[in-house]
Formats: sequence, C-alpha cells, structure tokens
Amino acid sequence: MNDGAGFMRIWNKTRAAGMVLALSFGLLACGGGEDEGLRFIGAEKVCDGIFSGDVARAVETAVGDRAFFRTSDDALEDAASGVKEFYADGQTIVRIRKLCSIKGEARGSGRMDIHFSLYRADDALRTTHSASESPYQLGKRALAGFDGSRLYFECVSPQMNGSGKQPARVYAGMSLDDREVEDTQALREANLTALHAASLALAKELKCENNGGLPEKAVLRPK
Repeated sequence: MNDGAGFMRIWNKTRAAGMVLALSFGLLACGGGEDEGLRFIGAEKVCDGIFSGDVARAVETAVGDRAFFRTSDDALEDAASGVKEFYADGQTIVRIRKLCSIKGEARGSGRMDIHFSLYRADDALRTTHSASESPYQLGKRALAGFDGSRLYFECVSPQMNGSGKQPARVYAGMSLDDREVEDTQALREANLTALHAASLALAKELKCENNGGLPEKAVLRPK
C-alpha cells in the first residue's frame, strides 16, 4: 500500500508539473501579440500600420474586404531607402520600389499594390490623362482611377544631399487588380485616399520639409 501510495503521489506531481509547463507555453504564445501568427489581419495592420480610421475604411472599400493577408514588416523603411538610392543615382533613371501588396481574404476581393519611384520634371506638368482617371488638387499632380491612382510630390530632405537645390521628385503609384468593380467616384477617391496616406507616410519617413507639401488628411478637390 505504501509503495502504491508513493507511486500515486509521484504520478500526480508529474501530471501537475506537465500541466503547469503546458500553461506556461500557452501564456508565452499569447504574450507574443494578439495578432502574431494570424494569417489574416485588419486594414490598420497592413503596410507597417500606415492606415487608420477613415483611410483604413478606404482600403477596405477599394479592395472589397475587411480581412487581408499579412504584409512584410519594415516595408516603409525599405521603400524610403529605395527612394534615397534612386535619388543618389540620378533622377533620370526610372526604377520602382514596392511598398506593399494588400490582398483581401475573401474570394472575389481585390489586390492593391503600392509602389514608389521618381518622375521626370515634365511628368507633373502634363494636363492630359485617360478617361478612366480624374484629376485632383493634391501634391504636384494627382489622378484617381477605379483601378489605380497616381500622386506626384517633391521632397527636400537632409537625408538626400542636394535636394535643397533640386528636390527629389517622388512618384507614388497604386494599382487595383483581381476584382470586378463598377467605376464610381467613391471608389476612385478611396483609391487616392489610400495612396495619399502611403505617400504621406513615406514623406515623413524621409523627413521631407513640410511633408512634401502633402496635408495630414487628404482633402480631395477635383480639378
């Protein structure tokens, strides 16, 4: 009986220790962040968390979903590094640095791709555009379309030598794919609203004077 009782005491202690260990692992996993390991996240979490409030709702409207595949971290820092590299190499060489790709979870939702480049001086002076785009008074030039938008702004920054005399001419482009949508003004403006937020985030990351002339909130006035 004593041997049996001793065995039971040892077995119960071992089982209790195992339960404590399992609970500890569970707490560690939970402590890693409420969305860590999740495959899908909200609009406020994509693209380094640059979208919030009404802008996050604009992303949802454009893509047609409220849950999105995770995007890579440090996307904004990488995009800013690309722009500085492009400027150092000369603004006549056109290259593209992708910020992020925002893909909806639901079948039939779209994919929003945002990228940055540099533009030639006369690109922002053009007055012609396709029928699928609407011009707006934002930055040096802004065009909103149902399947994408474009935004041009200039940046003078201590991070780019010589930009005080020759500002970096930054082009922001956004395309919307994989979704059949009706062309409406609301959709066009949702696209441009999201692109403005991404451009503003880049301007701040680059420490552009006066945020590159971009307002804190997009006020969309048609031209």
